[in-house]
Amino acid sequence: MSPAVTSPETLRRQIGWLCQTIRFAAVIYASWTLFQIVTLWLDKEKVMRAYGNWLKVDLSGITDGQRAAGFLVHATIAALVVATIYAVWQLFSGFLAGRVFTLDATLWLRRIGIFGLAAEMADIFSRPLVTGIVSMHREAGSRMVSVALNPNDLVFLMFLLSLIALGHIHKKAAELAEENAGMV
Repeated sequence: MSPAVTSPETLRRQIGWLCQTIRFAAVIYASWTLFQIVTLWLDKEKVMRAYGNWLKVDLSGITDGQRAAGFLVHATIAALVVATIYAVWQLFSGFLAGRVFTLDATLWLRRIGIFGLAAEMADIFSRPLVTGIVSMHREAGSRMVSVALNPNDLVFLMFLLSLIALGHIHKKAAELAEENAGMV
């Protein structure tokens, strides 16, 4: 057994509960996110209230087409969240199988960072688009486009970039471990 692979039984005893908790929490998060998106965009009053409060304008008269367009924007972001959750599931499933400091694990770690970064960037850049969509029915001169960046966005970006960097560092370590194992 290479130094990067540990007995699956040993790992399950030591970190199995943690891996399972993270896998299931990730699935719950993805499900909750999808539920929130669907319930928001299906409810005309909720859309008008949420975006009206954000933009501080009356959005009565919003059309079903506008809500469908807003839903499609958010569904695209949700697809990136689901890809991130899939990568989380794969990484922690690999840990349970004994693959910890392996090239396989590092690829999944980097994928979490990359998909998560793509989802966060899509979320940030979709805000002006969605606010434009929900105010499109208003008369010319009173339509809104809002650019919003909050401190949580910066924390998420730093965290996701750190995951990508850790994936890169772990990849180099796994390559070195394989190289050293080949010399012995």
